[in-house]
Amino acid sequence: MRHKDDVGEFTLLPATGLDDPRASDAGRELMKFFHEKNEGRRLLMRSDFSPMDLKSFLTNIIIMDVVYGEDGLVCDGIIRLMGSALATFYGEYTGKSVLLHPSSSGARFIAGARTAIESQATVIGTATQAVPDRPLYRVVTCMTPVADTDGTVVQMLGLVELFS
Repeated sequence: MRHKDDVGEFTLLPATGLDDPRASDAGRELMKFFHEKNEGRRLLMRSDFSPMDLKSFLTNIIIMDVVYGEDGLVCDGIIRLMGSALATFYGEYTGKSVLLHPSSSGARFIAGARTAIESQATVIGTATQAVPDRPLYRVVTCMTPVADTDGTVVQMLGLVELFS
Protein backbone atom coordinates (compact mmCIF):
# COMPACT_ATOMS: atom_id res chain seq x y z
CA MET A 1 0.00 0.00 0.00
CA ARG A 2 1.39 3.39 -1.01
CA HIS A 3 1.07 6.21 1.50
CA LYS A 4 2.02 9.87 1.55
CA ASP A 5 2.83 11.99 4.58
CA ASP A 6 4.54 15.27 5.33
CA VAL A 7 7.99 13.98 4.32
CA GLY A 8 7.13 12.03 1.20
CA GLU A 9 5.85 8.75 -0.11
CA PHE A 10 6.34 5.38 1.48
CA THR A 11 5.22 1.84 0.76
CA LEU A 12 4.15 -0.81 3.27
CA LEU A 13 3.24 -4.25 1.94
CA PRO A 14 3.27 -7.76 3.37
CA ALA A 15 6.31 -9.75 2.27
CA THR A 16 5.58 -11.85 -0.82
CA GLY A 17 7.85 -14.62 0.47
CA LEU A 18 11.18 -15.24 2.11
CA ASP A 19 13.01 -14.02 -0.99
CA ASP A 20 10.97 -10.84 -1.49
CA PRO A 21 13.25 -8.59 -3.59
CA ARG A 22 12.00 -5.45 -1.80
CA ALA A 23 13.75 -6.61 1.38
CA SER A 24 17.47 -6.09 1.88
CA ASP A 25 19.81 -9.07 2.03
CA ALA A 26 19.76 -8.81 5.83
CA GLY A 27 15.96 -8.57 5.79
CA ARG A 28 15.64 -11.75 3.76
CA GLU A 29 18.12 -13.51 6.07
CA LEU A 30 16.11 -12.44 9.13
CA MET A 31 12.80 -13.55 7.57
CA LYS A 32 14.31 -16.98 6.81
CA PHE A 33 15.61 -17.25 10.38
CA PHE A 34 12.18 -16.48 11.83
CA HIS A 35 10.49 -18.87 9.39
CA GLU A 36 12.78 -21.67 10.60
CA LYS A 37 11.98 -20.80 14.22
CA ASN A 38 8.21 -21.04 13.82
CA GLU A 39 8.21 -23.41 10.83
CA GLY A 40 5.99 -20.90 9.03
CA ARG A 41 2.92 -22.15 10.91
CA ARG A 42 2.14 -19.30 13.25
CA LEU A 43 3.13 -15.81 14.28
CA LEU A 44 6.57 -15.38 15.77
CA MET A 45 6.62 -15.42 19.57
CA ARG A 46 9.16 -13.77 21.85
CA SER A 47 10.13 -17.22 23.17
CA ASP A 48 11.23 -18.18 19.62
CA PHE A 49 14.39 -16.08 19.76
CA SER A 50 16.91 -14.44 22.06
CA PRO A 51 19.03 -11.32 21.58
CA MET A 52 22.00 -13.61 20.87
CA ASP A 53 20.10 -15.02 17.87
CA LEU A 54 19.94 -11.48 16.48
CA LYS A 55 23.55 -10.56 17.23
CA SER A 56 24.51 -9.79 13.62
CA PHE A 57 21.42 -7.57 13.23
CA LEU A 58 21.31 -5.85 16.64
CA THR A 59 22.72 -2.47 15.56
CA ASN A 60 19.75 -2.06 13.19
CA ILE A 61 17.02 -3.74 15.28
CA ILE A 62 14.16 -1.93 16.95
CA ILE A 63 11.59 -3.65 19.15
CA MET A 64 8.42 -1.75 19.93
CA ASP A 65 5.62 -2.64 22.31
CA VAL A 66 2.30 -2.27 20.50
CA VAL A 67 -0.31 0.01 22.10
CA TYR A 68 -3.94 -0.57 21.15
CA GLY A 69 -6.68 2.04 21.33
CA GLU A 70 -10.21 1.53 22.60
CA ASP A 71 -11.22 0.66 19.03
CA GLY A 72 -8.81 -2.30 19.06
CA LEU A 73 -6.49 -0.73 16.49
CA VAL A 74 -2.82 0.08 16.97
CA CYS A 75 -2.53 3.71 18.07
CA ASP A 76 1.08 3.94 19.30
CA GLY A 77 4.22 2.00 20.02
CA ILE A 78 6.73 2.27 22.85
CA ILE A 79 10.32 1.61 21.87
CA ARG A 80 11.70 -1.17 24.05
CA LEU A 81 15.04 -1.66 22.29
CA MET A 82 16.82 0.51 19.74
CA GLY A 83 20.00 -0.68 18.02
CA SER A 84 23.11 1.45 18.31
CA ALA A 85 23.26 2.39 14.61
CA LEU A 86 19.67 3.64 14.80
CA ALA A 87 20.25 5.50 18.07
CA THR A 88 23.35 7.15 16.61
CA PHE A 89 21.46 8.33 13.53
CA TYR A 90 18.07 9.24 15.03
CA GLY A 91 18.89 9.87 18.68
CA GLU A 92 17.95 7.64 21.60
CA TYR A 93 14.22 6.88 21.88
CA THR A 94 14.20 3.79 24.09
CA GLY A 95 11.24 3.94 26.46
CA LYS A 96 9.50 6.62 24.38
CA SER A 97 6.50 6.73 22.09
CA VAL A 98 7.18 6.31 18.37
CA LEU A 99 5.00 9.37 17.88
CA LEU A 100 7.73 11.55 19.45
CA HIS A 101 10.12 10.90 16.57
CA PRO A 102 10.93 14.10 14.60
CA SER A 103 10.07 12.53 11.24
CA SER A 104 6.88 10.68 10.35
CA SER A 105 8.27 7.38 11.63
CA GLY A 106 5.57 7.12 14.30
CA ALA A 107 2.69 7.30 11.84
CA ARG A 108 4.57 4.90 9.57
CA PHE A 109 5.02 2.48 12.47
CA ILE A 110 1.29 2.55 13.18
CA ALA A 111 0.44 1.94 9.51
CA GLY A 112 3.03 -0.86 9.33
CA ALA A 113 1.85 -2.52 12.54
CA ARG A 114 -1.77 -2.42 11.40
CA THR A 115 -0.79 -3.95 8.04
CA ALA A 116 1.29 -6.68 9.74
CA ILE A 117 -1.52 -7.54 12.15
CA GLU A 118 -4.13 -7.61 9.40
CA SER A 119 -1.97 -9.76 7.11
CA GLN A 120 -0.39 -11.80 9.96
CA ALA A 121 2.93 -11.40 8.15
CA THR A 122 6.17 -9.47 8.00
CA VAL A 123 5.70 -6.11 6.31
CA ILE A 124 8.37 -4.57 4.12
CA GLY A 125 8.51 -0.80 4.07
CA THR A 126 10.44 1.50 1.78
CA ALA A 127 10.68 5.26 1.95
CA THR A 128 12.78 8.28 1.28
CA GLN A 129 12.68 10.23 4.47
CA ALA A 130 14.06 13.40 5.98
CA VAL A 131 15.13 13.98 9.54
CA PRO A 132 15.65 17.57 10.71
CA ASP A 133 19.23 18.68 9.99
CA ARG A 134 19.93 15.52 7.94
CA PRO A 135 20.00 14.90 4.19
CA LEU A 136 17.38 12.71 2.55
CA TYR A 137 18.03 9.01 2.75
CA ARG A 138 16.29 5.78 1.78
CA VAL A 139 15.08 3.48 4.51
CA VAL A 140 14.11 -0.17 4.09
CA THR A 141 12.36 -1.92 6.95
CA CYS A 142 11.19 -5.45 7.68
CA MET A 143 8.61 -5.29 10.47
CA THR A 144 7.72 -8.66 11.97
CA PRO A 145 4.77 -9.05 14.36
CA VAL A 146 5.57 -10.81 17.65
CA ALA A 147 2.63 -12.44 19.42
CA ASP A 148 1.92 -13.62 22.94
CA THR A 149 0.71 -17.16 23.68
CA ASP A 150 -2.87 -16.15 22.84
CA GLY A 151 -1.83 -14.99 19.35
CA THR A 152 -2.25 -11.28 20.10
CA VAL A 153 0.47 -9.15 18.53
CA VAL A 154 2.20 -7.42 21.43
CA GLN A 155 5.43 -6.27 19.78
CA MET A 156 6.83 -5.37 16.41
CA LEU A 157 10.42 -6.32 15.67
CA GLY A 158 11.89 -4.13 12.97
CA LEU A 159 15.07 -4.37 10.99
CA VAL A 160 15.71 -0.79 9.88
CA GLU A 161 18.40 -0.12 7.30
CA LEU A 162 19.43 3.32 6.09
CA PHE A 163 20.90 3.96 2.65
CA SER A 164 22.18 7.30 1.39
